[in-house]
Amino acid sequence: MTLGVGADDRVAGGRSAERRRELVQAAAQVFVADGYANCGVADIVAALGVGHGTFYNYFTSKRDVLDAVVDHGFELIRERIVDDALGRSADLDEFFDRYRHIVDRLHELVRQEPELIRFVVFEAPSIDPVLIDRLLGVFGEFGDVAAEFLASGVRSGDLPGAVDLGVAGEAMGSILLASAVFPLHGPATAEDLAAPLVDFLRSGIGGPVAARP
Repeated sequence: MTLGVGADDRVAGGRSAERRRELVQAAAQVFVADGYANCGVADIVAALGVGHGTFYNYFTSKRDVLDAVVDHGFELIRERIVDDALGRSADLDEFFDRYRHIVDRLHELVRQEPELIRFVVFEAPSIDPVLIDRLLGVFGEFGDVAAEFLASGVRSGDLPGAVDLGVAGEAMGSILLASAVFPLHGPATAEDLAAPLVDFLRSGIGGPVAARP
């Protein structure tokens, strides 16, 4: 017999998910403000105004909630950079227009959440080197989409066969990673450095870059 999920169960589940989100947000704020090594579970629950029991209903330790904070930060980045429409671009110009839009979205995220992005990009990987591979994996997802589009360009003859697709995809992912770092050092840095890198890559892959209006 299959048991249905009642309204009370759905409400309870929603409240549980919301409480978990609140704990993750509180942990992120504490980690950013005080540094991961300088705080404990007591600081996280104090910031949220709940007891230790509430914390341990959702997480086993400070290290456990760190993973949730990193997952949250990585998901925010992934939402901005993994765009299936990129692979459906009609031509190289449209592809790079969309790529620049992705770069802009990433810059906007860093402006909105500078402390969180700084934490997940710099501090978290220093706590656990495994997180470096996870971070690179997020940008690698973008690189795979980019490389597949470029491969279709080579197959159609629109791009020279000498283009190293793997290197090109990795280069585009690296520029995105750099774009997550540049805005942390000042508002002008992102535009001054990221845009020329994109243009340089565009010209290297497919010829001269059209003048911008």
